[in-house]
Amino acid sequence: MRTRLRPACFVRRFGPVALGVALVATRAVAEEWPRDPAGLRVAAAGPELAVPPNNLPAEAFVDLPSDAAHGPSPKTLPEFVDLALQSHPKLREALAAVEAARGRAVQARLYPNPLAAAGSPQLVAPGSGAANGGSGASTQYYSIVSQDVVTAGKLRLSQQAALREVQKAEYQLVRARFDVLRDVRQGFYSLLVAQRRVEIYKLLLDIAKRSYEIGRQLAEAGEGTKADVLFWSIERDRAEVRLLNASVLIETGRRQLATAIGLPRADIGRIEADLFQKLPNFDLKALQEAVVRLNARPRAAEADIARTQWALERAVVQPIPNVNLMGGYQREINYPPSNQGLFQVTMAVPLFDRNQGNIRSARADIASSRATLRTIELDLANQAAQAIANYRTSQRLAAWYEQYILPKARETVQLTQTLYGRGEVTFLSLLQAQRILTETELAFVEAQLDRWTGAVQIADLLQLQQFPPEADAPAVIGFGERELGAAPPAAAAGPAPAVQMPDEPAPGLVPQPPAQVQPLPAP
Repeated sequence: MRTRLRPACFVRRFGPVALGVALVATRAVAEEWPRDPAGLRVAAAGPELAVPPNNLPAEAFVDLPSDAAHGPSPKTLPEFVDLALQSHPKLREALAAVEAARGRAVQARLYPNPLAAAGSPQLVAPGSGAANGGSGASTQYYSIVSQDVVTAGKLRLSQQAALREVQKAEYQLVRARFDVLRDVRQGFYSLLVAQRRVEIYKLLLDIAKRSYEIGRQLAEAGEGTKADVLFWSIERDRAEVRLLNASVLIETGRRQLATAIGLPRADIGRIEADLFQKLPNFDLKALQEAVVRLNARPRAAEADIARTQWALERAVVQPIPNVNLMGGYQREINYPPSNQGLFQVTMAVPLFDRNQGNIRSARADIASSRATLRTIELDLANQAAQAIANYRTSQRLAAWYEQYILPKARETVQLTQTLYGRGEVTFLSLLQAQRILTETELAFVEAQLDRWTGAVQIADLLQLQQFPPEADAPAVIGFGERELGAAPPAAAAGPAPAVQMPDEPAPGLVPQPPAQVQPLPAP
């Protein structure tokens, strides 16, 4: 027994917010995401949509001039975002897909054209008719016009299914926009970390060179060994290679960021942002629910469910035959001359083919599209859990470095400097303490990269327009890293003051001391 879906009653009950949504069950299910009653999926095909808007302007599909790829030199994240939204081909592709879907929706409602024809069923040579003693045949000419009358609202149903394709394409356009924003944000902060990494590697190389020179001078003075010299030589070579590699990474990072904004030949120099900016904390369950509610992927899947439901409606009425009406005029010009009218009505008789297979397939498509929606929701929930795990661990690591480890490293340098001023430690010990502080700064910066990567992933899942996330973003439960762990101990409540290396070592240690070394500033 075939059951026709009637969307109108569900539309009046649930309202226009339920576009493209399917009601999976009549009772609440524990594993389903909570939704507003007005946003529940309906079993019907959903409300009818209006005819799509006018065509997009032609300028939306015109490529930028070639010289536009050379000019911009952005420095801040908003500048990169503006360029990406103007230039990235992924957005143009998605925009063109929306316009193509709108065109198909318009075409689906167009009525079939009438058919006109003219001809002659028989021709007789002049003078050979019955009036002239011939066989009695006569010449006949006719003209006819036929028109298919589409029944059962098939055109309306076809257009409603096509309009759900428009909805799906529009949600995919939204998703493409945030894909571009995600790549730009990730590339921006990766480059920002690379800049800071180069600065630290330069300082490490300077410390390694100074340590090597002091070790060599001590060995020449008989106060050190060749093994010490080799050790410091290895440290110097390692620092130099790391700096060279960091320089390569910063250049490739610039090219990757230029590609992310859709302008691979853009001139990108030094970028500007606060790498150590405080970021909010998120609640896992609230984040998962917000992602499922706000992300465009489930909305596109819901639009696809509605499309399959309207496609089933269309398949159900397909066996109802269309009617072809034909009318015409025929003139017989020989003996006896006469005028004749023609009329014909034809239709297919659904005796064998009642579209059974397509109806069965359409019902299966509905079940498949609903399962796809559920799969997407589970996938987004899993992505949210992974993102929040990476984000929380990197937040805590960065907070730990800032609150505990860096203050201790700075205090170590300060104490070593005091002991060195008293002549109780060597200059190499002071350089070693400075190297530890610098490497701690490097680890702190690497933790910042993981922190920003997690923030970018969460913003992408939530589809946040504002980045970095603010305190009013969905699922935010607090702001600042201190909320991630216990309060810092009293000894590490504040960072130690910046420490400068002495201008000269203690007398008798090394002749002609090296120049001054500055530690990295506190973030």
